[in-house]
Amino acid sequence: MKITIINTAAYLDTPYNPEFVSQIKNIGGARWDSSRREWKIPAACVEQAREIMRRVFGECDLPDETRRVNVKLTFSESICGDARESLIIFGKQIARAYGRDSGAVVGGDVSFIEGKPTSDGSRANYYARVPAGAVALLRNVPESILHEDLPDGVTYEIMPEETAPSREALLAEKHGSRRGLPRLINCLLDVSAPVPRRGFLCYTFINEFSIFRARD
Repeated sequence: MKITIINTAAYLDTPYNPEFVSQIKNIGGARWDSSRREWKIPAACVEQAREIMRRVFGECDLPDETRRVNVKLTFSESICGDARESLIIFGKQIARAYGRDSGAVVGGDVSFIEGKPTSDGSRANYYARVPAGAVALLRNVPESILHEDLPDGVTYEIMPEETAPSREALLAEKHGSRRGLPRLINCLLDVSAPVPRRGFLCYTFINEFSIFRARD
């Protein structure tokens, strides 16, 4: 997020959030600048805008105000966003639909590990829907926003910082690493491969086998 002050005006560069839009309109003189694709407010109201940012996003444009964590969301029930709006949780765009049959777009800092969002509703009132059983990983979530109420059927877990996995790592954990071992063995048995490459593959095989044994 960024605030740029030019003369007597301040321009707010933030992620899209319908709650932020609703609250920023409470500042007199606030308007959407379509050329910059930013909200424009009187420069004298910057601190008020920062308070709105903190309430909605858990942070503002000032650096190092809050600790960030990685969060895993589990959806035990199907969750729908508001009509024609993004589904927002902890200030992150979980999913957004652009039509009844458009499918849903996942926002930045969000990865789905189980299931995936889709679109639903009617042509006039479409929305994003996350199915029951879905699991999503949210990165860079301000810790100060975790007090926010969650939709019914959604729970969260803070991932340990040193072990917070990527989407690829979680998928590998889900499916296991056994499938990769035969390929590594075949490569090791390929005597035509250059010696340095075989040495690297041997090192990789030992690491993979160690992980395999540790999981058992």
